[in-house]
Amino acid sequence: MEILEIRTLRGPNYWSGYWKKLIIMRLDIGDYEERPTDKIEGFYGRMNEVLPSLLTHGCSYGEEGGFLRRVQEGTWAGHVIEHFALEMQTLAGMDTGYGRTRETDERGVYNVVFSYHEEEVGRYAARASVRLFTALAENTPIDEIKTELADDIRRMREIRQDVRFGPSTGSLVEEASGRGIPYIRLNDQSLVQLGYGVHQKRIQATTTANTNMIAVDIAGNKHATKELLGDMGVPVPKGYRIRLEEDLEETLERVGFPAVIKPLDGNHGKGATIGINSLEEAQVAWEKAKEYSRWVIVEQMLVGSDFRALVVNNRLIAVAKRLPAHVVGDGKLSIQELIDKENEDPRRGYGHENVLTEIEVDSQTLRCVAKAGYTLETVLPKGETLFLKTTANISTGGTAIDVTDEVHPENVFLFERIAKIIGLDVAGIDIMAPNVSEPLRENGGGIIEVNAAPGFRMHLAPSEGIGRNVAEHVIDMLFPTGTPARIPIFAITGTNGKTTTTRLIAHILRNSGRTVGFTTTDGTYIGNQRIVQGDNTGPVSAQLVLKDPTVDVAVLETARGGIIRSGLGFDHADIGVVLNVASDHLGLKDVNTLEDLARVKSVVPRAVGKNGWAILNAEDELVYKMRDLVDGKVVCFSMDEDHPNIKRRAERGRVSCVYENGYVTILKGKWKVRVEKVVNIPLTYGGRAEFMIQNVLAATLACFVHGVTIEDIRVGLTTFNAGTAQTPGRLNFIEVGHVTVLMDYAHNPAGFRGLSSFVGKLPNKYRTVVINVPGDRRDEDIREMGQIAGENFDRIVIRTGHYLRGRDSKEIAGLIQEGIAASGNEPQVRVIPESRDAIQHAIKYGRKGELVVTLADIVPEDIGYVQEIRDRLLEEARQAEAG
Repeated sequence: MEILEIRTLRGPNYWSGYWKKLIIMRLDIGDYEERPTDKIEGFYGRMNEVLPSLLTHGCSYGEEGGFLRRVQEGTWAGHVIEHFALEMQTLAGMDTGYGRTRETDERGVYNVVFSYHEEEVGRYAARASVRLFTALAENTPIDEIKTELADDIRRMREIRQDVRFGPSTGSLVEEASGRGIPYIRLNDQSLVQLGYGVHQKRIQATTTANTNMIAVDIAGNKHATKELLGDMGVPVPKGYRIRLEEDLEETLERVGFPAVIKPLDGNHGKGATIGINSLEEAQVAWEKAKEYSRWVIVEQMLVGSDFRALVVNNRLIAVAKRLPAHVVGDGKLSIQELIDKENEDPRRGYGHENVLTEIEVDSQTLRCVAKAGYTLETVLPKGETLFLKTTANISTGGTAIDVTDEVHPENVFLFERIAKIIGLDVAGIDIMAPNVSEPLRENGGGIIEVNAAPGFRMHLAPSEGIGRNVAEHVIDMLFPTGTPARIPIFAITGTNGKTTTTRLIAHILRNSGRTVGFTTTDGTYIGNQRIVQGDNTGPVSAQLVLKDPTVDVAVLETARGGIIRSGLGFDHADIGVVLNVASDHLGLKDVNTLEDLARVKSVVPRAVGKNGWAILNAEDELVYKMRDLVDGKVVCFSMDEDHPNIKRRAERGRVSCVYENGYVTILKGKWKVRVEKVVNIPLTYGGRAEFMIQNVLAATLACFVHGVTIEDIRVGLTTFNAGTAQTPGRLNFIEVGHVTVLMDYAHNPAGFRGLSSFVGKLPNKYRTVVINVPGDRRDEDIREMGQIAGENFDRIVIRTGHYLRGRDSKEIAGLIQEGIAASGNEPQVRVIPESRDAIQHAIKYGRKGELVVTLADIVPEDIGYVQEIRDRLLEEARQAEAG
């Protein structure tokens, strides 16, 4: 058995309309293709012994025990591995339940598909599930299998702890997502973008885009915080800042016992020690504090309980009473046994995975136990409480009790005032007091410190009391009612015309006053500036645009490859355009038929939101069928106003865009709104380039339903030129010496036939084509490209190109020549491998007025070669004239 590939889908995809986060494992099950589970002796029983929880999997039977029935009846390894991967994630605390396993056209090779919560965990589960199946099938001792399974589950929990959002960040992301606000994780920690483009707000844990950095500096300096609050009449403990250990004893005499020692700029209780009652204890605490800061605070310890108040946007949201990790004796168990018993509480987990954190026995715990006169082996007297940490942090095993409803109004005013004094939008205020139900000025309580980026876990899920949805108040602050979080997203897909349509839409929108970010096969653009060069039609490039804080509309060319590799780079689109589905890239990534390709392209209209629009080609039946998959509204375009699909829609009062009587026309039911004559639209070359008219119809309709005025659309159409600046490699004409060069990106039979039809309408008597075909195309597609060339051109120059993709260049040239021979014509054929030489040859030997067509390989390079030859010939002509 061999894992051939593991891919991660992170957005809308062609496997599921609901599940966006999927692992695709391409798996060769080898000899197990001949050995379904009912043919593997003892497999069913061993599997049940190792993973009894598989009983809950309904599988195709849709009932408990359904999957087990499938295993008994006999099913294949890939299917079993899918269920193993899901169940292992569930046992690791990440319950997820979508799976599909499908056989490919290669015998014994399957696509095993399953959902995940954390990407790295999902990828690990893929490999671990294969190991588990192999161990069970090959009769590995059960104890070894159980041990390895336990290790895998433990490792998956550790990976989750390393990569997942912490509880505070997670709560904010969850609250935002629940409101339809998209998010993008900007690093592997807690830096997150909420919203898209110009409407985005960033958070890092609970620090927000509104957080004042001066306030953060003040809060990070505990001494400065206490001085500022004290000067403003806030009750704070007496304390001093020192740097040298020799000052410790004198400072303690001024402060008195019990005392607190903590680092000046620590957080989350790191390096802090409370309840110090001797110089010896203080010296130990000093060393601990110095690990985190050069300066150390020594202050009076206030008597009472530890409370945390959370203030968001100057409003008190929640207050929790915090208790350090502790155990209560029963007169029977040792302290270590009491700790182990406490850690068995299902609310406790590893790191942040549960409401409470497991209590770890560390040096601080041992000091606390020793200070009480005990060891870990001591049996703690019944009813006695032993604190195991010196601070009450949830992350070190502490517990929290919600007391929000008990806070005295005077304290509410005090806590909110403190947040304003420091200047924090999200403030965690630490209080030491007998209670918070009485004013602090009366019960002797005081403010210990103020925290920027306070943790939310104690408020979200306290161990006692009501959980408070504190995240909603932060999101309310960042996105007040009516504030947009999204920018419009146009997604354009299809086999041919994507780049031109994308650029045309972007041009129209830009002319209407929008700041457009768009992606194409030649780069990513913000406004008129290319930011990144290259094929940028996948999810990474889409997210680059959506992350740009200047962009207020995104126009995204969305190609097959990116959809297959990772899904879409956004959650849903406002406008989804599907131009056509034609033979291209078939035979790759299990996309073998036009129907398979249509299923991939249909991801775009399926991703259109309920208030969005799908723009579909009414003449392409594979595209037109996609209307049934759309949650939003559907509008169509056609070169024929009398097409049956258009006429039916017109009768129902639907909007369409058609080419009629020489016009680009919007149909509103049976009413016509003529936008512009096609002959006035440069992109169509006087109406001769029919495939360009189709692109114009799609772009016009997309902009119209988005709300762009007819006048703005008209201006955009008439000012967009098919030159190397606005549409590089798309129907670009350049006069070079005595020939005309036409560069186009036609790279599949449908595109080449459309281009050849256009060429046939041009007046040029002689025609040459410089052709290359990417090596990942099917043999029949390469031959068809050759045949089209043979049917339409007098001279053919075959070059190698840059995209051999595993093929030998001579094999590709041979297939092209077979196609040329099948055309029945006998054009002059030359094979010149190097692109520069091939283009040079075609131009040099072109007859006067000849049209030299180059099918673009790497667009910028081809443009550069042609312009270089043109400039050289012009210079030679000038020199000859001067001489």
